[in-house]
Amino acid sequence: MKLFPLQSDRVSLGVTETGGHLSDVVFSLDGERDIRPMHTAPWEHEALPEDTPPILKILRGDFFCAPFGTSDILPGDLPVHGLPASGTWRATEADAAGLTAVLDGDVMGATVTKQVTVRPGEAVVYQRHTLAGGDGRLPVGHHAMLSAKTRLQLAYSPWITALTPPEPVEEPPHGRALLAEGQVITDLHHARRADGGTVDLTVFPTAEDYEQIWMIVADRTRPFAWTAATAAEEGWVWFALKDPRVLPQTLMWLSDGGRDYAPWNGRHRRAIGLEEICGYFHLSHSRSIGDNPVAESGSPTAVTLDPNGTVAISYMFGVAAVPPGFGRVADITPAPGGVTLHDADGHAVYAPCDPSFVSNSDPD
Repeated sequence: MKLFPLQSDRVSLGVTETGGHLSDVVFSLDGERDIRPMHTAPWEHEALPEDTPPILKILRGDFFCAPFGTSDILPGDLPVHGLPASGTWRATEADAAGLTAVLDGDVMGATVTKQVTVRPGEAVVYQRHTLAGGDGRLPVGHHAMLSAKTRLQLAYSPWITALTPPEPVEEPPHGRALLAEGQVITDLHHARRADGGTVDLTVFPTAEDYEQIWMIVADRTRPFAWTAATAAEEGWVWFALKDPRVLPQTLMWLSDGGRDYAPWNGRHRRAIGLEEICGYFHLSHSRSIGDNPVAESGSPTAVTLDPNGTVAISYMFGVAAVPPGFGRVADITPAPGGVTLHDADGHAVYAPCDPSFVSNSDPD
């Protein structure tokens, strides 16, 4: 598998030529330890059947999706999450700290350019995808995945509503869903399970042998929105920043042994997707651009391509070391040269970065 390598004093990673997945992302913290928070599928070294979609063969880190979800409008037999997540990326500029690549083929007539960069002194990965030209409406998103070696405490910037898909993610004999479908979640600590109980969605893992998707709709009035996962036992917090006007929803994919068919076979465990999107769940291109409850509430579920314009989608994630006692993130605020992450008990940690990066995107 061909990789485009990137490295700074605080981050190293590779970008796969096929699919553009971020691979082997390593953050250097405290000058002494390396943190590897991103997930890689357990079959990475296996020879899978030839007809296995590239997205599944590679599945790791983070990747860009267009359309986000099932492609049921574009011509051809596209795998889930579209050509950007499975196609070939051609480097046009590359050095140790940055990659610019163009996707072979187009998405609804749009040329797609990928930029991935790292910066000295920052444990952060910056990504921008630009769709130039094209015509039509398109759900898009980032598919970041963490590996929960220990318990993760999850947190989100202010949100408007939280909900589950209108149908189960998996059903026997293929797998098992955790949450009751079609629910509005008013308390993340007590979401309704499919079996009638409740579950706390502010921690992961939450329950074994289940597969689940749920979603938060962000407050679009904030200058940036954030998602965070604290691994208190390991002494770090992962955080992601986005422009909520461009990526208005966060989709959570809880994958902990709930799929029984190949290549999953019940072994894809302790993986959580914290996916910043503009779409109606994972359900399909047509359902994201059609009438759906999220779009009707005023939160767009697709971007609009312009034959004479561009749509830019900017996104960044990183890691900061946390002291003993630091818990779930309560807020992330701008600070000179970076951001400050605050927990509910008054602890604060500083992360050098450039939060203005995510504002350089075009709203739909």
